[in-house]
Amino acid sequence: MSMLQKILIGTLIGLVGISIPVIILKSSQLEIPELKNSSMDFGKVESKNEESDEYQIYSKKFTSNNEVINTKVTELIESEVNEFKTRNSLNEKVKKKDKAVLLQSIDTYCANENLVSIKITSMTKNLFEKDYAKSIKTINYNVKDNADVTLDKLFKDGYTKIVGENSSENYIFEKNQVTFFKGDKEYKYTYNLLKEYNNSKLLTANNYQITQEEYNSLVSTLIDKDRKMVAITFDDGPHASNTEKILELLSKYNAHATFFMLGENANRYPDIVKKVYDGDNEIGVHTWSHKQLTKLSEQEIANEINTTADVIEKITGKRPRLVRPPYGSINNTVKSAVDNPFILWDIDSLDWQSRNPDKIVPLVVNDVQDGDIILLHDIHSTTVPAVERILEYLVNNDYQIITVSQMLEAKGYDTNTTRVFYSARQ
Repeated sequence: MSMLQKILIGTLIGLVGISIPVIILKSSQLEIPELKNSSMDFGKVESKNEESDEYQIYSKKFTSNNEVINTKVTELIESEVNEFKTRNSLNEKVKKKDKAVLLQSIDTYCANENLVSIKITSMTKNLFEKDYAKSIKTINYNVKDNADVTLDKLFKDGYTKIVGENSSENYIFEKNQVTFFKGDKEYKYTYNLLKEYNNSKLLTANNYQITQEEYNSLVSTLIDKDRKMVAITFDDGPHASNTEKILELLSKYNAHATFFMLGENANRYPDIVKKVYDGDNEIGVHTWSHKQLTKLSEQEIANEINTTADVIEKITGKRPRLVRPPYGSINNTVKSAVDNPFILWDIDSLDWQSRNPDKIVPLVVNDVQDGDIILLHDIHSTTVPAVERILEYLVNNDYQIITVSQMLEAKGYDTNTTRVFYSARQ
């Protein structure tokens, strides 16, 4: 029996959701927000509440069959509670209107039978403060060796090239990904993305396997439908060097893009196609050899699309769904020959024409709006520096930079159609 199985026996009945009601205090009515446990892979959680003239505490008691983990969780919770009490202990002469409030929740995660994580979330409203502040603390533990787990033990130094500024001291290891908590935001990275930096046997082959359904579920949790979003697209690649430079920039800015590839180039550079796919980007079809489809027969059109899709599927294991016809040319013959959504654009960078970053960037950033599809080409070296400036602008202006399919789905559009899309604002 594994160490984790021993922990799990008899302890999988933890509280999945806890709803805190409104509490009526002597001097006023204070509404307590709801704080739920979202994941309980192991252990048991019980409520541990406390009240005084200064504060109301909704804390937690955690138990499992691993005493080391129990102690670590208890010490962390008690530390948070004691700091809260110290901050909110007042001289009796000080007049107070409301009580301070502390709410806590505990979530547990099993990456595999040896690697577990605990997340402790605290919501705090101190005396004389109006709003609640949220903080997250985490514990990561190797139950086989009874040792703490840190990122430096799991990954080589190079992993920071992928994670960048999104790294933080609080993170958890889940089945297929590591999640960083920084301020109010979460940043998730699949183990596949970090695979080349793996420095430990703690991550098993199963940790690198993720189904399309799991990936879609993961992505859907990352996209904030109330925030602005755009889809950057690249045509005519992959390119022997430019495409990889663009992938590095996308990773730097925690962005993803859609690459509409020519079949002949995908066939020529299969390793780059795989890197695009493994970076959680999207790949679409841009025909085999950039022929204008409106000048071809239905059979010729189908051959251009299908041979390209065949090559991409052979390399990545996934058949592309999206099609971008060269020059954006579509007629009824094209529509009859292709049973896929057509993706055009509403912002054209004209990078193929100017070959000048100082002209490319303004054409994008001066007109960009929520829901735009941006057209660029990864075959031109002058596009690479322009991409970095565009990404920096979008991030600084709180845009989510995601794939075409992700944006259309987030905006409520059905991508299982032959519809022509210029943006996600139609």
